[in-house]
Amino acid sequence: MEFQTNAQPIFLQIYDLLCDRVLRGEIKPDEQIPSVRELAVQLEVNPNTVMRTIERLLQQGIIYSKRGKGNFLSPEAETIIR
Repeated sequence: MEFQTNAQPIFLQIYDLLCDRVLRGEIKPDEQIPSVRELAVQLEVNPNTVMRTIERLLQQGIIYSKRGKGNFLSPEAETIIR
């Protein structure tokens, strides 16, 4: 994926990308999202960049974590994003 280097930071561009996917219905409530490593490979970015995005999503309640299982989309995610 091509990111704009002179715009906002890449982790915020990834955040926007994931929020768009939620709003388009590509990720359903309580569905597992790809792992940090999987997203990093898909988007061709450093895993630390993806981790910053995940931390922001967790803080805002858009995703939740299940220990040992991964991160999942919150049932309230669409409302929070809007």
